Amino acid sequence: MSKILVDVIADAADTGPVAFPLGIEFGGWKITESGGVLYFSSNDSNKMKLDASGNLTVVGNVTAYGTV
Repeated sequence: MSKILVDVIADAADTGPVAFPLGIEFGGWKITESGGVLYFSSNDSNKMKLDASGNLTVVGNVTAYGTV
């Protein structure tokens, strides 16, 4: 099951709620954004990040030509 986490506050004119996405959860995985960087975490521990320039940083090894 997946879910989208949001934070709801009133807008500046106090005319209604505004929703801000906080992240997306897929089972044990969560994707959040902070300062223009996407963070991918499992069990509340960041495993990977992707910045706006396309730089990908991971905590483990990256395997090329592997099988899934």
